[in-house]
Amino acid sequence: MLASDETHLTNFSGDKKVWPVYMSLGNIRSAIRNAPTKQAWLPIALLPVGPKRVNKIPGYTIDTQEIQALQTVHNVLAYILKPLSTAECQQGYEVVCADRNVRLCFPKLFCWMADHMENATIHGIASNRCPTCTIPTEKLGEYLETPFPTRSYADYDAAYRKSDVVSLKAHGVKNLENVFWSVPNVNPPDLVRADILHNILLGVLVHMMDWIQGFLEHHDRINAFDHV
Repeated sequence: MLASDETHLTNFSGDKKVWPVYMSLGNIRSAIRNAPTKQAWLPIALLPVGPKRVNKIPGYTIDTQEIQALQTVHNVLAYILKPLSTAECQQGYEVVCADRNVRLCFPKLFCWMADHMENATIHGIASNRCPTCTIPTEKLGEYLETPFPTRSYADYDAAYRKSDVVSLKAHGVKNLENVFWSVPNVNPPDLVRADILHNILLGVLVHMMDWIQGFLEHHDRINAFDHV
């Protein structure tokens, strides 16, 4: 499993925004994985965050800059994930486990923990689209009894090979070669996992507390709530 988060790195060239990627094993308990002292995450790469809106270059549009910057990120990710596509990886590795038994293991990308904007980048979609399903933008956030179909990234790969930009744009997919299209045994929608900080604490919890406080203020009970 992988995780990523944008941060800033200060070096001899000044303050630069980078995108570190961390790797962990999928069978580690969350109590151990989330403890910094256990060092369950291993940094494996710093992804480039290229300029996307340079207006001083004639004939170099903002849209072209964005696609090229995203394609650069996906090219780096393709290099990082390339070992998963080797014949040795597909045939499995003999690994000595903690109980000293030797088992045949097949490395696989299980999930990628990221916030929504990072998911939009690694899945190559517009920021107002869902990386998992085909729900229209106007229905995002609504409760639906019947879920929308899961995204078919295989169809997007075929459309990209045919240079069908219209079809890709209709689904909110960027016209670039997605890294997950070439990684074996990976279904991109299955990689999406909720980011505790951005999705739960800063997303759901903040939204819920704003609603509760507004409800209590409307009924003149906010002071009693704060007192408790």
